[in-house]
Amino acid sequence: MFAFLRGSVATKGLHHVELDVNGAGYEVFAPTDVLNRLQRDQPVTLRTYCHIREDSFQIFGFLHEEEKALFKTLLSVSGVGPRMALAILSTMSAPEFGAAVMDNDVTAFTRVPGVGKKTAQRLVLEMKAKAGQDGELNAILGEPEGAGTGPASDDVTAALCSLGCTLPEARKAAETARKTLGADAPEEELVKAALRTLAKA
Repeated sequence: MFAFLRGSVATKGLHHVELDVNGAGYEVFAPTDVLNRLQRDQPVTLRTYCHIREDSFQIFGFLHEEEKALFKTLLSVSGVGPRMALAILSTMSAPEFGAAVMDNDVTAFTRVPGVGKKTAQRLVLEMKAKAGQDGELNAILGEPEGAGTGPASDDVTAALCSLGCTLPEARKAAETARKTLGADAPEEELVKAALRTLAKA
């Protein structure tokens, strides 16, 4: 379907924009942070995800590929649909999201409108299981081909990427965590320390 849409912002709503693409208007839903950065009549390129059902066709837009990748990862969690995934990304930044997952902070997710305790628990468990799996998701996030060895592509960096961080952010935060805790610190503690660093940035 659409990989991206390039046009100008015709109108802005509470949860969406209408994007004028060569005279055709597209309704695109986006996280609050993305909407706050867009202005009317401003040219913009949105990375898009199309959610198609028998009775609906919805387009979700993001400014960066890693935001789109995290959105798609959230959709893989049982019970999380596109509106809930959008609400999560509108409530917390990627570093805050990652820190909540690694700290098993269920309460942080229950603050998201529409997310109950059971869904929050399932989200934490399933996302934590995905952390460190650096195959397809990291390729989507921009992992360079051939980057399979060395600190830049280790499990800590991969875990941070799968939690929504960009590759440069993940590498820098992983390096800072190792300097703080030591290179031999447990992987989970390194990930937590890196996420705390990102959350303060």
